[in-house]
Order: sequence, then structure tokens, then C-alpha cells
Amino acid sequence: MEKNLSVNVLPSPTFRWLKMNSVNVKVPAKTKEANPMVTRPRSVAASAVSYSEISEIPGGMGYDMDTFIRDSGVDVLKLSSKEGEHVAMPVSIDYDFSEGANEISAVEIDAADDSELTVIMDFRTAKSAKGFAAVQTNVRLGKNAKVLLVQIQRVGDHFLFLNDIGSVTGDSARFEQIELMLSGEKAYQGSRTDLVGAKSSLKTDIGYLVKGAEHLDMNYIANHIGKKTECAIDVHGVLRDQAFKLFRGTIDLRRGAQGAVGNEMEDVLLMSDDTVNQTIPVILCDEEDVEGNHGATIGRIDESLLFYLESRGLTKDQVYEMMASARIDSVVNKIPDKSTRDKIFLHLKDHIDETYSAE
Repeated sequence: MEKNLSVNVLPSPTFRWLKMNSVNVKVPAKTKEANPMVTRPRSVAASAVSYSEISEIPGGMGYDMDTFIRDSGVDVLKLSSKEGEHVAMPVSIDYDFSEGANEISAVEIDAADDSELTVIMDFRTAKSAKGFAAVQTNVRLGKNAKVLLVQIQRVGDHFLFLNDIGSVTGDSARFEQIELMLSGEKAYQGSRTDLVGAKSSLKTDIGYLVKGAEHLDMNYIANHIGKKTECAIDVHGVLRDQAFKLFRGTIDLRRGAQGAVGNEMEDVLLMSDDTVNQTIPVILCDEEDVEGNHGATIGRIDESLLFYLESRGLTKDQVYEMMASARIDSVVNKIPDKSTRDKIFLHLKDHIDETYSAE
């Protein structure tokens, strides 16, 4: 028995024939609650709450995903920081999905006024694992609060994974997210941030590596609601083999958001002629005193640069691998936790070794 969800809904629909306004995903009707390993300092409280506590924070994947998580009946893992406390040790939430997994999880991060908190979420399976998992993370930032959310996706070659984020900011709050999508047969990623508080900000860094016949579908939304809010969405990706990727990025500068600034940039390296790359950057504006910018660099390595590096003794394959690694590494290096960086670099090394051994 399956359900059909319409997810990653574009806030402002484009031409229907492009088939980019949303995507339909079939998910299992019956699921069980995931049981991640949580490591936290004592200063961060953990509790189980009902979904009603976070229902007013919509996620980036849309109404169907919110409803799916709510109707599953899973408890929400709530992590709370104390007012004024800067938590130095990251909170780690490790998901190790097993073969045949069919699991759902919901997490709430509640950052009190003037507090700082880092949360690292690692989603992984065995390389050959088959299964399904859906995770929704909601973030609530109080006045002057700062939250860094790091998410690492490295699930199996036959795994269906849905990952959704919703956040809302108070005055002068800052939400930073680092998202790494490194594997998964079919992966769907959504994120929505409502910059409600005046002078609040969003910084999003995304790195993705899509290979083989993998399918990655993303929807990122930044809603500028408060005055003088800022967002910066930077995306670095690599596509190889017969991979498919769709990125939707929306900056909505709403009425009343005077002085708001929104920036979005995507840099994509295509390593094969058989890849499919789709990007739809959107800027919506209902206010005069605002600034919105977007851009994209998509394609193969410049021929003159390739010739120069080959003349220095590198092969064409080595040049492409070096450039691909540089794009992902630039995102990984933003993670402040060294053990997490090392874990990702080891995963990427295994990927490169596997690629060349297959050849």
C-alpha cells in the first residue's frame, strides 16, 4: 500500500509543460518511527513532544509532506537551548537506517533568545541498502539566537530518502545550514526559512554529488518578511554518468521587508554528456526598497584551463576529479567539527577509489 505525495512545490508556478512546479513521489502508507542515536551536552535539553508544537512551521517540501509526517503519529524529538547560553559542543543525531528500512522521524530545534547551538545530522545506510526514510526538521530561533544545522546524506544506491527543513527567525537571529547530498537512488530535499524578525539572516551552503543513475530533487525557499533581512544561498554541485538533478531556489521579498537583500548562486560541474541538469532560480518581489540577485555557472571545465593543467602533467580525468573534489570540499570545510569533516572526506575518498576500480 502506497501514498502519492506532491512535494517540492514551487511557490510561484512556472509553465506546466516544464514539469518543474512539483514532483509526485510514492511513499509507503505504513511506516515506523526511526530511532536515531543522539549525543548532546547536558546544557541542551531533550524531550518528546507532539507534532502540534511545530505544525505552524511549514517545511520546504510543501503541504503534503507536512501532512504525511503529522499523520504518521511519530513523536517529535525536541532539542532546546537555554537563554543566553552558547553551546560549544555540537549535538549529534546519527541515523543508521538498516536494510529494508521504512522509517519516519521528526526533530525540533528550539534556540532560546541570545543562545547559540550547532546540530549535526548524519543520514546513512550500507551502500547496497534498499528502503525508505523521511525526516523533517523544524527550527525555531529566538531573538539574537544562532543555529548551525549540518546535514549529511549518504544513503544506499537503492534507497528513497525525503529530507525536509522548516525554520522561522526572531529579531537579529541567524540560521546557517550546511547540506551535503552525496548518494541515494532517489533523494528529495526541501528547505523553507521564514525570515520574520527584523535584521534576521539565513546562510545556506549546499554541496551535492550525483552519480550513476541517481536522482536528486531540491526546493529551497527564503521568505523575507522582516525589515533588513538577508539571505545567501550558495550551491556547489557535481553531476556525472547518467545522473539527474533539479534545483529550485526561491527568494521571496515580501511587502514590508524594506532593506532586505537576497542572493543565490549555483555552480555545477557536468562530468558527462549524459547528465540531466535543471535549475530554476526565482526572485519574487512585492517591495521597492529591496535587492535580489541570482546567477548560475553550469557546464564543463573551460578548455583553456584544461589544456593548461594537462600541459602540467595532469590527465583529463585527474583534472575533472580535482575540480569535482574542490567544489564539494569547499562546502565540507565550512563544517566546524573536525571529526565530521574527516568522516566525509573518507566517504569521498572511497567514492573516488570505487569509481576508478570500476573502470
